Amino acid sequence: MFAPHLKQLYRRCDKFIVRNLRSAGKWNERARRNNPGLNNQIEAFQEDGIAVTEDNAEQFVNESESDFYNVDGSYSEHIEETLMGKHEMRHHIVKEKYFKENLPNLLTWSEKEQIRHLASTQPDEWTPEKIAESFPVTAPIVKKLLKYPWKPATEQRIERHDASVMRNWKELKEGGLGLPENMRKHFLKFSERTIPPLNQKSIKIDITQEEKMGEFERIVQRCASQGTKENHGEKSDSVGTNYTTDNKNKVHKDNSRTTLDELTAKIKKRLETGQDVDLPDQIILNTTKTKTIPTNQEMTKEIELFKDEIKENKVTEYKEPDDDKSIMNYPEKINIPRKAYKKGATYKVNDCYYDHDGKFLYRVLGMC
Repeated sequence: MFAPHLKQLYRRCDKFIVRNLRSAGKWNERARRNNPGLNNQIEAFQEDGIAVTEDNAEQFVNESESDFYNVDGSYSEHIEETLMGKHEMRHHIVKEKYFKENLPNLLTWSEKEQIRHLASTQPDEWTPEKIAESFPVTAPIVKKLLKYPWKPATEQRIERHDASVMRNWKELKEGGLGLPENMRKHFLKFSERTIPPLNQKSIKIDITQEEKMGEFERIVQRCASQGTKENHGEKSDSVGTNYTTDNKNKVHKDNSRTTLDELTAKIKKRLETGQDVDLPDQIILNTTKTKTIPTNQEMTKEIELFKDEIKENKVTEYKEPDDDKSIMNYPEKINIPRKAYKKGATYKVNDCYYDHDGKFLYRVLGMC
């Protein structure tokens, strides 16, 4: 009879233990729900690697909270930190401006070109700090080198530059130049490197810097160049320039219109007095000799430029059948179609020009 009671007791104890464990888990969940802020702070401390337990949790939380009773003290500390930062920045600027560290130049011209090429092609990979690790130079000097590229004037200047670099390397190996020990060790890592040869093509590309000219200097230079051109033209062709100046004076003095007869008379008079005659005047004389001018009745004939059957918008010319094709045979008046008419316009027929009424204005020989 005792054995069955033991079995029942064992079963009841097992259920009791499980029930207690379940109730303990529920109690912990309820405790976490009742105080979520403290539990979240403890988890944050534990993620940061701080050993926080239930015993010292309140101490860590109290120390992490802000003390609003001493706000004025924290504000004064903040002001002091900002002022100290400003003083340090000002001190750093004055130091860089007036007390520069005279570091030796250990980079040849070809190495400087290589640094510029790497920084321009792969700027994300080749930062100034990365370049300072791979070349005998510091990061501030790399920044200055990329910001202010030095361009020598001649090839001899580059040779002198590389020669001074080699002298600096010799002094550095002998223990000179007075550099800090860490910087000297860093530079000596590159003492046995192979220096790339000088590329001649890189010297010829945009070595000379163009001088910036002011506006006044540009005006003076332009006027001087125009004066030299005019003097050269006067020496080469003095006869032509004299004739053009005479013509200019005549144009300014005589603004009245002249007919073809008056013009030919003036040209003949000029020939009789022994003056020079240019090519257009010579052509006018030859044309007047070959053909006599027709009468006014023939020249004032109105010529119809269009037929009823064909509609045209352009200015056309009607030619009478004539076997003798002379250079002086041109109409004095033309009829302009309504669609092509425009007041104040000038109309061209072959080498002749007419006004909006169809009257002859002038002619340019050889322009068709």
